Amino acid sequence: MASNKKRKKVQTSHQNRIAPAKQSKTYLDACYAAVRRIFRVIGEEASAFDLFTKRQKQDIFRIAIMPPRILASPGHRVPRQYIRYIQEELIMYLKREYFNREAGVTWMELVTVGTAMILVFAVDSYVKNLSEAQRELVERLRKAFETQEIFAQIQKTVATQIKTSLLMLSQPNFRIYGQSISEHRPTNKAALQEIVHITTHECQSLRFKYRNRERKAFRVATGQFMSIPYTGATIPISKIIPGVTHDRQLNIYIQSHAIHRFKERIDTFYPIMRNQFFIISLMMAQRLVRSPNGMQLIACIAPSEGSEKTIGYFAFTIDGDNLLVLTLLPLLSYSTPEGRILYNRLHLSPEDLKYLGMDKLSFFYEVDIEQIPVLKQVLYDELHLDYIRRIYNSFRSGSDPFNEKKTLFVKHFFQKLEELPTGHPEELNEPVEPDM
Repeated sequence: MASNKKRKKVQTSHQNRIAPAKQSKTYLDACYAAVRRIFRVIGEEASAFDLFTKRQKQDIFRIAIMPPRILASPGHRVPRQYIRYIQEELIMYLKREYFNREAGVTWMELVTVGTAMILVFAVDSYVKNLSEAQRELVERLRKAFETQEIFAQIQKTVATQIKTSLLMLSQPNFRIYGQSISEHRPTNKAALQEIVHITTHECQSLRFKYRNRERKAFRVATGQFMSIPYTGATIPISKIIPGVTHDRQLNIYIQSHAIHRFKERIDTFYPIMRNQFFIISLMMAQRLVRSPNGMQLIACIAPSEGSEKTIGYFAFTIDGDNLLVLTLLPLLSYSTPEGRILYNRLHLSPEDLKYLGMDKLSFFYEVDIEQIPVLKQVLYDELHLDYIRRIYNSFRSGSDPFNEKKTLFVKHFFQKLEELPTGHPEELNEPVEPDM
């Protein structure tokens, strides 16, 4: 018996089709207010927007421009939580930061409303139906956007913000992330949207010998950004060796031990923030410091109050054309400028440092140093290290309380130290170099 089943109609995909939609009055009013603010930024009177009729104004925003969407590039492995994080950070930045604070124009308004306006004004079928006065206004707007390079500024701002997030997520011993940005493409929601594809590069490594032992190190690098390809970090040798005139570049590698020590000693911060300090220090600032024993160190940097603050030091060696980062020294290590002053003033031993927890950055967050005058005199009044707790609190919604139990423990230690006979302990011996 023949089957009498009805054939199902084939559903056509609307993914690549874009149909204008009627927008709500609230949405349109918000767009019109943003347009007037944008007019003021590019040198037009806000009232000039009223040259357009109600219908013409509505037609400008029939198709919405959406903020860029973050996706993993096909064939590249990117964790889904990373995609969500980058997307959320980008949206927050565009809403929070101003293209022009005086006019009150945020980057989000420029990305959405400003882009929508100029894209519509570029359509001949829209412009040909305008009056002469309206066409003259449209031409002035086009020139203003071109002269001020508005679109280029938008692309650079979006790309830079995403790059900041990717630099914090990249890890040389795992994966380096990059990005590529497409042109505006239609969605199935009467909107156009840029797609940002996140790209990945697996870690590069080498093996080297140090103290008669073979070790593994990983290349410090940045991913693909816009037209700039995946790039390994370098540092000019003239920056390391005084008097060298040529700028031969050394490739920067870091061994796993240094990454482990970095996480262990720059504790308390979220992993993403630690990655930011790591990237700033080895790829951007590259600040060289000479230790008391003559050894060259690279300062571990954290951004704070518009400047760069030191929170530790990277020890390194040079092997041929490579600079190999070996370990991270605590800020108060005997081999650092700050640590040597602390030891000389208070006659502490390396064992005391670890016993009190001063080899970790969390010491400054947990201990109320103001309650310990002898410690405050050196750390705050002489070395001015009070910025460390301010850095920590700048990444929190409010100031975290001190650990009263640990503060009391450290306070009792220094009280007992002051009660001991003068000369305890005797002159400190040069400590053995840290385990690398």
